[in-house]
Amino acid sequence: MRHLPKFATVLLALAMTSSAYGGEDIVIIVNKGVSISKMKKSELRPIFQTTKTSWAGGKALPLNLPASDSSRRGFDAAVLGLDPDRVARYWVDRKIRGGNPGPKNISSASLIVKIVGAKKGAIGYVPASAVGGNTKIIAKVRGGQVVGP
Repeated sequence: MRHLPKFATVLLALAMTSSAYGGEDIVIIVNKGVSISKMKKSELRPIFQTTKTSWAGGKALPLNLPASDSSRRGFDAAVLGLDPDRVARYWVDRKIRGGNPGPKNISSASLIVKIVGAKKGAIGYVPASAVGGNTKIIAKVRGGQVVGP
């Protein structure tokens, strides 16, 4: 993918991820106590790139699934506009330049649901089938696009 133009790389990543997770929506979740009911891609991106560190939930605590997870690849492509290699390079560059560390990597969707349900500032994404607990959906990734809840 290194020789493809940026746009083609993102499209290829989207095509690979949508078949990888079987078309199931990826949902962005927050604690039910947060006043926000929906967020756009333009609002999610800086939180997950840790350039925005506070929001309506207080101090932002973005949570990521492991890099190998198909939902993570779908989320990164849709929200950040980056394929896995570019995501990795982004965080290496941020570390070298002294930027904020990346989102916390959490081992499973069920653990993300549990953390988000318990901590008001936490925000994460999971396959739609994993939602539960004290969380609410504020956006979805459907067909490679960020849409409303």
